[in-house]
Amino acid sequence: MFSPESVELPDRWPACRRDRCGSTAGVAHVETPHGPIVVTCENGHHRAYAKPDDFRRGGPHAGAFSSDAVPPEPPRDVRLQRLEPGARRRGEVLEDADRCALCGTPPAEHPYRPDLDVRGDAAVLAWFQRRRPAVYAQILEALAIVRRRERVTLGDWRLKLPPALREVVVGELRNSALVSDHLVAPARLERLVDVLTQRELEFAANRLLVAVCRRCAAGRRGVRASREQYLRHYVVALHGGDERLARADAARWRMMENVALHAARVVLPGDEPAMRAARTA
Repeated sequence: MFSPESVELPDRWPACRRDRCGSTAGVAHVETPHGPIVVTCENGHHRAYAKPDDFRRGGPHAGAFSSDAVPPEPPRDVRLQRLEPGARRRGEVLEDADRCALCGTPPAEHPYRPDLDVRGDAAVLAWFQRRRPAVYAQILEALAIVRRRERVTLGDWRLKLPPALREVVVGELRNSALVSDHLVAPARLERLVDVLTQRELEFAANRLLVAVCRRCAAGRRGVRASREQYLRHYVVALHGGDERLARADAARWRMMENVALHAARVVLPGDEPAMRAARTA
């Protein structure tokens, strides 16, 4: 089972301007095998997408990641190289998004559009009330206990929470951040380069790249989806849940059906344990 990897980069970066952070550190992350390399500051604020070649043999950061995360050599097959969109395409996907394409949750912090960020404790509390009602109920219960002995305001309620619940709150806010993710994982598409047409592969690698929250991305990681699940995700993410609208674009719908059919048949190492864990959760 693959575990996400993170490494600190030795380069000095411009001071992070997010919320007056000021960090000059760069931390590179890979969350899925052969996935995108995301660089953040030490506080997790998005900086950029990094080039995989910088982490391969001959690059300035060669060997920083394991070979499972970043292969030391680029794929020789041109078709495999095209399965991974560039930083520009990933940036475009995120810049055009204002919420998760799968669950519809707006991010508490947007990597490219700070005007959409949730700012101030009052706005954060309202975000939890609408988007995470179960956690919101826990917050209210905890604050009700605190109010028995001291005053709580909208400007300091997070400071009054028990440490464990405060970590839950921070985790939920962090997991709402948007990342670019494939509806069909590139690792599965690699198994289909001799099955799908070049047009279908490019469709899956670029058109099926969407902005999702970290929570949804993590929930799909390593899980083998069915044909119907792939089609449902396609309808929700790219057509607002309107299947009639999705089917109206007949050419792409046929491509999606074929991609979904073959992707559902691909079995990767770790698929079955992930499925068992999901059933018992």
